Amino acid sequence: MQLTSKRIEVADALECIEHFYRENMTDGLPVVAPTLARVREMLRWSPVPGDEVVGELDPLRGVATAEKLAANAVMAGCRPEYFPVVLAAVRAMLDPAFNLRGVQTTDENVAPLLIVSGPIARQLGINGGIGALGPGWQANASIGRALRLILSNVGGGWPGVVSLAGIGQPARYTLCLAEAEDLSPWAPLHTDSGFSREASAVTLMRAECCINVTGAIDDIASVMGSSASSFSMVRGGCVAVAMSPHVARELAAQGWSKADVARYLHEQGRVPVEDWRRLWVKRRVAVTVGEPEWVKAAEATGRIPVVEDPDKIAVFVAGADVPIPQHAYFPTWGFPDCRVVRPVEVPLGWDTMLAQRPAP
Repeated sequence: MQLTSKRIEVADALECIEHFYRENMTDGLPVVAPTLARVREMLRWSPVPGDEVVGELDPLRGVATAEKLAANAVMAGCRPEYFPVVLAAVRAMLDPAFNLRGVQTTDENVAPLLIVSGPIARQLGINGGIGALGPGWQANASIGRALRLILSNVGGGWPGVVSLAGIGQPARYTLCLAEAEDLSPWAPLHTDSGFSREASAVTLMRAECCINVTGAIDDIASVMGSSASSFSMVRGGCVAVAMSPHVARELAAQGWSKADVARYLHEQGRVPVEDWRRLWVKRRVAVTVGEPEWVKAAEATGRIPVVEDPDKIAVFVAGADVPIPQHAYFPTWGFPDCRVVRPVEVPLGWDTMLAQRPAP
């Protein structure tokens, strides 16, 4: 397999790590050396050839070939079989709805939120259960990290130079998890977009942060109806809720569908008008960019939803299956509304390749 990327020669592994630090090609942590052998092995698991152009990544319009993506996946610590997920996620980032230029250059702390569902999540050991948001899970950590390195090294989103996030957040290292389909009473997330249950897919969203919520559905609504959601009330967008299996099953036993959950959170997770009018986003941002019409209409009712309608709340099941439930709420940033779903394509002979691959 002929590789065309720039090659460097270094004395040893430590010098290789130092080289990438000097070239500002890491996320601040050491990287795995993307040797020719490692990149070739990564590409062996690719559904497309190494020279195929996947797209141009904003803001610097870096040409993203499969080979470049594979090199960054190696650097992030990905096992080769993770590459189809990385490739699907990059294709999702290229969708105009993701607003990659905005994500890369804003002074907000937004990060890609990647949710993997379908058989491939189980095949690759992407964790959707206890501790899914880390630390400790190679697939979750390295796949999300690969996206960050690709954003910087191919798209040019270097922190403090192009990417101007005011304080940053840990999710800007990695924010990737699976949906706990085996613990969920509802159909998986990707089926909401028309994919079959048997398909494998990634759902890509924008997360301003990740907020832990302990309790029941009303506790989630309480967190949603706070200043954490203020940017979606000005700029729009889609938010996500990772609901614990215990609470999801309790609600399902009472006859709740996933759509019922989203409608309830939309109705109950609202910001009182008097609180909204005190928020910095309302006083300093909304006065210049304006408010969405749905926010103006809701002000007359005394309580404002954090997104326009329930369809803009992505509900999925993840986390530990325990009676003291832990959920996660992901408020969003920016526009347009963003919930991009892409299928995960695998190379020919995938099942055989996996059967022959050594366990981690």
